[in-house]
Amino acid sequence: MSYPPTTLCVVFNLLIDAPAAGSARLSLSGHLDEEAARQVLHVAADVVQGGCARLVVDLDGLLSWDAKTTYALVGCARLARWLPEGVAVVAASPPGRELADQAGIAPDPDIMASCPAS
Repeated sequence: MSYPPTTLCVVFNLLIDAPAAGSARLSLSGHLDEEAARQVLHVAADVVQGGCARLVVDLDGLLSWDAKTTYALVGCARLARWLPEGVAVVAASPPGRELADQAGIAPDPDIMASCPAS
């Protein structure tokens, strides 16, 4: 029996953890579409309102992203003004680096040493 080719949807996943005291990390994985981008912004704002000193946005799990979703990363970076230690972006994988480049956000090259993987 033969089956027609199928396109699988790539699911977006957002993991929130605290890799160090006073910091919060949002780890994005899968495909970032507009609905997921809005979710990222809402969660980032909630985390900042919760009183963390530093926000880490980890893009290394992204497999793909829609062109219209760069606003999510820009919005997260703008939250830095309310955080004593600012916002850092992890983007070592090609999709994450491309998103950071499109958004005009420079990844922090030293972040992996200070925020161990979960």
